[in-house]
Amino acid sequence: MTAAMLLAGLSGCGTLQEITSSSKPLLGGTTADEPSPSASASPTVKVTASKATRASGPLDTGTATHTVKQGDFTVQLTYWTSDNAKLYTASSVKTINVAAHIEDTDSKHRMYLSTFLVTQDDGTLRAQVVKDSGKFEVTPPYPYNTVVTVPAATDGATALTLTVQLDLLVETAPKSNSYYRSTALDTLTLPLIKDGATG
Repeated sequence: MTAAMLLAGLSGCGTLQEITSSSKPLLGGTTADEPSPSASASPTVKVTASKATRASGPLDTGTATHTVKQGDFTVQLTYWTSDNAKLYTASSVKTINVAAHIEDTDSKHRMYLSTFLVTQDDGTLRAQVVKDSGKFEVTPPYPYNTVVTVPAATDGATALTLTVQLDLLVETAPKSNSYYRSTALDTLTLPLIKDGATG
């Protein structure tokens, strides 16, 4: 009987040993040997500085044509240059050819150009570029052609606006030698490179 009790006690100890010597952690607990989770590295964000881009301009292709309606006739203005207009800066001198001719009218009413005036405005300074006065025949098909040399603009300017004014004398009736004045206005805006902008 005593031996049976002793054997039962030892069997119980064996069972307790198996439970307490288990290598599995208790629920909710951690062991000192477990590695702590490492913090993940933050992704690197690359910021690329974009260069300012120059706006496209009317003379980027070398030529531009504008039409100005003047009552019962039209003035067509053609601008062209051998410069690379995409490289225009405030400090550069620009050479622009201008041709004007009359459309939508007959050749019986005599027409003259009395004044051709160009002014430039860079947002800071407005100045006269050229003034040509006289009595220039522009009765169709005769055109008026000239070359305009545009001087440097104010330092730091990003655009240059040219205003073109043509004062026309139009005969009231064929061979009447009596005229009325008609003024045609047109603008040409040239974007300029500034602060590392690209064309």
